[in-house]
Amino acid sequence: MELLSDQKSLIVNDSVPIFAKKPITKGHAVGALIEFSNQRNSQTEKLVFASDFDLNNANFNFKLYNKVQLDVFYEIRQELLDFLRKKLENSEILCEAFVATEETKAKPRTEQEKFEAMSIKNPNIWKLKEVLDLDLLF
Repeated sequence: MELLSDQKSLIVNDSVPIFAKKPITKGHAVGALIEFSNQRNSQTEKLVFASDFDLNNANFNFKLYNKVQLDVFYEIRQELLDFLRKKLENSEILCEAFVATEETKAKPRTEQEKFEAMSIKNPNIWKLKEVLDLDLLF
């Protein structure tokens, strides 16, 4: 172990200084995640790090799509932490993940529901229905 007087950090085995607190930008974080992802063999692992994340100071919060990705994330979380702390020179980095829920809408089933869904995208459909005097009920 050696103490660096200019940085006031403790270095252990040529790794990250224990008290390193280099600021992290979103660009640096994305670059580091891409580099980490490129080192992985599993496509699922690569998808985990291609997903969106929030960066709050040194806290990474990954938004994952399903529980499988969440399980994979927690399997390799420590490797990721070690890599990011060394690459970004910040010993305070933390990583968490959660499954982001998306609101799903039911697909239109009846002719009336289909017509209403199409009319939301293109209001001129109502005019066409009136001009042609169409009846949607069978």
